[in-house]
Amino acid sequence: MGSWKRQLHLWHRWLGIVLGLLVLLWFGSGIVMMYVPYPSLTEQERMAWLPTIDARQVRLNAWDAWHAAAHPNRADAAAPEALPAEVRMTTVAGRPAYHFKADGHWLSVWADTGQPVQVTPALAMASARNAAPGAQALSAELIDIDQWSFGSLQHHRPLYRVQADDAAGSLLYISSRTGELVRDTTRSERAWNWAGSVIHWIYFTPLRTHGQPWRQVVMWTSGAALLLVMLGMALGIQRLRLRRRYAGGRRSPYRGWQAWHHWLGLSVGALMMTWLFSGWLSVTPFDWLSSPGITAQDRLAFAGGPLTRDDLSISIAYTVRKHPGAMELTWLRVDGQLYLSTLGRTQRRLLDAHTGAPAGPIPQARLLHAIQAMRPGAQLQSVETLTSEDSYHYSHHNTAVLPVLRGRFALADDTTFYIDPAQGQLVGYSDRNSQWNRWLFNGLHQLDFAAVLRARPLWDVLVIILCLLGGTATLAGMVLGWRRLRRR
Repeated sequence: MGSWKRQLHLWHRWLGIVLGLLVLLWFGSGIVMMYVPYPSLTEQERMAWLPTIDARQVRLNAWDAWHAAAHPNRADAAAPEALPAEVRMTTVAGRPAYHFKADGHWLSVWADTGQPVQVTPALAMASARNAAPGAQALSAELIDIDQWSFGSLQHHRPLYRVQADDAAGSLLYISSRTGELVRDTTRSERAWNWAGSVIHWIYFTPLRTHGQPWRQVVMWTSGAALLLVMLGMALGIQRLRLRRRYAGGRRSPYRGWQAWHHWLGLSVGALMMTWLFSGWLSVTPFDWLSSPGITAQDRLAFAGGPLTRDDLSISIAYTVRKHPGAMELTWLRVDGQLYLSTLGRTQRRLLDAHTGAPAGPIPQARLLHAIQAMRPGAQLQSVETLTSEDSYHYSHHNTAVLPVLRGRFALADDTTFYIDPAQGQLVGYSDRNSQWNRWLFNGLHQLDFAAVLRARPLWDVLVIILCLLGGTATLAGMVLGWRRLRRR
């Protein structure tokens, strides 16, 4: 055997010995993740347990509450002139509270007294009881981060982690800034996640706490695994004989585990390479195919500017009395016009902020002006109302909003925004890089190429079969590697 072939064998063997178990676990954990995602708090869950807002307790409007919280006599106060970027109202521990987001952090104020919400362990447990009604005992501790609180909770940290003794073994995470439940997870969900997302994403707390080192580990391990499979494919093809066959008419020189590894590697090796390559892409290596998505500047431009004092001065008690089932109110601007987004027990509705009447779909002329404001110097190439999904706005694990307004700009990067006309919200974005990433990651990694392939249970059966084949090929390689180590 030539020296270069010998080197290929050595590299393939030792990369397999080092990375084989991880690749095998990636196949198995991928199957688990099809059914058990990483813990999150969905809007449907919030609809089920959020208490309604009691209009009788709302004694201040948002401006008075914000002004009281930002009073200059308080050492930690913001300047009174600085208005919050976001405003919401919910019920916390039986009392209505305003939640203001300013400078990237949340500040909450009681709507009945104007006093800042001080989140204590007792208040955290009171807030958590709505989400764990069967619990007889709760305990709370203040944490910064743990295994189940990664992701989009940075504006609420530190968190109160509340342990409930209910049948589900719930862990509930309460914001120390607003007193709201921001994440929940059950015993079963956590157990499956150890076999799913934790392994698949290498989501171990000591590593994941540090963003860049974690990203580098994922990038280089998946890159090395990709090299492992590429070398295996090259060797497998080189050892395959279709015309001048081996003794006995065999096309492969191998038997037993070696034959399993050879034939399965040839059968699913190309698919394994695409999975590993797309997994490598998931952390945007070297910022390749990175996309800004919907930015804060986009949202501000679509809103027609920041919230004003007049926006915060509207009478909320009147609106709550008019809609007694409201559990959350969110201040929402579209092209300078203020609306209230209300969350009820079964749906989210858009209201006229001044009259409290249902706003219905936002006029298209207003939406067109808001879309153009996001790219004021660019030509708006097309605006269409979609009643069915397209290649970049579609349902898979989550349901896509329909109908949706698609606005595409005549820019080199094909900037496109998707807007929910019923709720007045930006719900999607694509550009040239994100479109490539959609096909190279979602397509290759999740076999997410077309609606017919996404249809369940066809998609489940196909992905599970391919994962089992890839896992078996990897297991056969691990057996061969183990035997080699024992002979040393």
